[in-house]
Amino acid sequence: MKKSEEVYLYWLDNILDKNIKKQLKKLKKEQILSNFAESLHFGTAGMRGTMELGTNNINQLTVTKLAQSLSLYMQQNNQKSVVICFDTRKNSKQFAELFAKVLDKNKIKVYMFKKFAPTPLCVFATTKYKADFGVMITASHNNKTYNGIKIYGDLGIQINKNVQEEISNIFDKINEIDVYNDIYKHKLSKNVSVLSSKEIDDFTVSPQDKNRKNLKIVYTPLNGTGKRAVTKLLKQNGFMYKIPTKQKNASGDFKTCPYPNPEFVEAFNESLILAKKCDADIIVATDPDADRIGVMVKHNGEYIKLSGNEVGYIFAENALCKNTNENKFVVTSVVSSPLIDLICNKHNAKLFKTLTGFMSLGTKTYDLQKKYGENAFCLCYEESCGYVVKNSYYDKDGIYATLLICNIAETLKKQNKTLIDFLNEIYNKYGYMATIGDSVKFDGNNSFLKMQKIVNNLRQNKPDSILNEKITKVIDYQTENTGLEKQNFIEYRAKDIIFIIRPSGTEPKLKIYLFVKGEKETANLKAQKALKEIKTKLLK
Repeated sequence: MKKSEEVYLYWLDNILDKNIKKQLKKLKKEQILSNFAESLHFGTAGMRGTMELGTNNINQLTVTKLAQSLSLYMQQNNQKSVVICFDTRKNSKQFAELFAKVLDKNKIKVYMFKKFAPTPLCVFATTKYKADFGVMITASHNNKTYNGIKIYGDLGIQINKNVQEEISNIFDKINEIDVYNDIYKHKLSKNVSVLSSKEIDDFTVSPQDKNRKNLKIVYTPLNGTGKRAVTKLLKQNGFMYKIPTKQKNASGDFKTCPYPNPEFVEAFNESLILAKKCDADIIVATDPDADRIGVMVKHNGEYIKLSGNEVGYIFAENALCKNTNENKFVVTSVVSSPLIDLICNKHNAKLFKTLTGFMSLGTKTYDLQKKYGENAFCLCYEESCGYVVKNSYYDKDGIYATLLICNIAETLKKQNKTLIDFLNEIYNKYGYMATIGDSVKFDGNNSFLKMQKIVNNLRQNKPDSILNEKITKVIDYQTENTGLEKQNFIEYRAKDIIFIIRPSGTEPKLKIYLFVKGEKETANLKAQKALKEIKTKLLK
């Protein structure tokens, strides 16, 4: 009998919850072999997986197992309190309540949101209530089959690798059946405080300009958590907006947007219909937990999607032109476009690059604000549409990023310009950079091992060229001393082409980051050819 079948039978024989026992009995053999083959692990933003029964998935047992791991870690470190928040996905509220039950059973103070709320609210409440941790139940921009858990420390920064490893070590020793059987009938005590919508009111306190704006906005929360906070900020600042009816209300089905990721133009299908009807100047989408934004702009009669890097250029240029601090700085990741280097150099601004993920970006931003002061902060961002645009905040925030992009677009409209005009001015100043973000997905058992095999092969058999351009430099972030923590990805540099291959920390996919310098039309064409060569020759 295979190990996965043994674990499955153990679950089936020992689980006390009759509903879960019934669901286990319905699993087919191929599901059993897949779902019990491995155990979940921490990635770059916590734990994430499909919502199925099994050790390799997000479900009642793995959620309570992680909650017990966090509880034991907190007891060892004399920590007392946790904020729990959840998004609009199926089972998110149930998972949040189970997490709270485990913490409550361990005598840990819990602040739990009564209704779904965005990730930025979880971060805000964690610092507001001086909690030791914040727990967000979300799978961010993944499709409806996924869910996950993000964990934040007391500063509102995703927990670092050391804390992750300590919790993971505890996690590996815990019997999830025992934990779940112990708490599934537990009733929450008075030690659990319920947080109301007042948190949104406190979070959205900001300088206001109630003068009526002329910018025509279509905003979509993609059936997620962003609507109340985003629209409150827009109203406070005089903006009018329209929301696609089918994407207005909370839903974990994402029927109009099966992959609710604002990085991709497909997420805008519904809002584009509305934008064309009302002649909108700009479309802004927040992902289901509202920590990322995507932007489309009407320019010369058509709607154009901005990439995550392009929004980053706009935010950086806007902030750097206004900030006169001699130590002004920008923080981004090593997989963001190299054009930001030129922008910062021109403004005599300090640029700091970290590894991917806001654990690294947020920590660096916090350290720099302590060193140079809050007023030196200009922007923190990553190319995957995550932005921090206000100081004293250290995780991506689609709520205030939405307000900022609308403010910039409104200012430009008064000058008879669009965000595309502003972007073209940036390219005229600093040169054009074609950027492509893509990925190769892996299915089936041992998908992460398959990815690792490909990356190891690239490590051992370095390519000599890309599109007949000689590769002049290879940076292996796992084996070389780059000044950053070791991480498993490789960067290749040729004359006008830079590309990076990185295994995702949350999904079974190899990510590709590609940058090509040159004139716009030729650089874009060259980038497409380079991407094809990478996918057909290097990632096989």
